[in-house]
Amino acid sequence: MKSRIVNHPQLGEIKITMRRDARRFVARWKEGIVHLTIPQQCDTDDLMKAIETLTPRLLKSKPTLKYAEGQTIDIAGLKVVISRQSVKPGHVLASLRDDTAHIEVGSSIDLDRRESTVTISNILCRIAWKIAPDLLLPRAAELAREIGLQPKSWHIMRGYSTLGKCSSSREIHLSYVIAFLPQELRDYIVWHELAHLSEMSHSPRFHAICDSYCHGREKEYISRLRNHKWQILRK
Repeated sequence: MKSRIVNHPQLGEIKITMRRDARRFVARWKEGIVHLTIPQQCDTDDLMKAIETLTPRLLKSKPTLKYAEGQTIDIAGLKVVISRQSVKPGHVLASLRDDTAHIEVGSSIDLDRRESTVTISNILCRIAWKIAPDLLLPRAAELAREIGLQPKSWHIMRGYSTLGKCSSSREIHLSYVIAFLPQELRDYIVWHELAHLSEMSHSPRFHAICDSYCHGREKEYISRLRNHKWQILRK
């Protein structure tokens, strides 16, 4: 597997990885740059054509996340405040004081740079990963009890794209990143996985069950989740 970086006038940096088992071109945003997987037999002309074809979609989905001094971010009820510090001008410091997490950005760091966004996003994710079990699982168990269900077990999982999953053995896994969602959407993810206890596929029966758990608001929650502006880099 070979990788190289190229610069595109509209997309910026593109990390191109050639894989033997790749059968098509796959592109996605990750930490602010495009990651493009290409088939081994791809030549330069094929690559340029693929990038040209993919560019409109990638521009449409390009992350625009930036952090600002004084910004407050909620992680499942934990307040995180972004501020400046001059003690270590070239570093980003993190601490927890008085039930508030503080991310203190060095005075010499440009918050508009992609590297700064990546660093702060990664720190937020580390905070969320640490607190997710205590902040997410009790609420999930409470929602299950309210509708008379009891999964075999609850787990917090890593990963950005899959927000939840239910196994055939009735184990439910919730991604720690749902801590960045508002309470109603966190509840929707839980209800969605609880519905899989009765129906593993996304059949009409599944959606009927899920909608009943959501008090008739499943479509609303799906739309809100699709349009949610994340405060971390997920792409």
